[in-house]
Amino acid sequence: MQFPVHSKTIAELDYDSQTCLLRVLYKDGRVSSVPHVAPTLVMKIVARVPVEKSSYLMQTAI
Repeated sequence: MQFPVHSKTIAELDYDSQTCLLRVLYKDGRVSSVPHVAPTLVMKIVARVPVEKSSYLMQTAI
């Protein structure tokens, strides 16, 4: 699942629910990966993004 993020440094979060791997894409092009991230933690991170700025949360809310 991909989540666009509107922050000064992070452009996007990409979460693979099968491997529990969270990839963070930064605006300067860097990518970092965090293994063994629980899906509930990802949803808490994404929930901090205002609903109108997250297409996934907007679709879920609708």
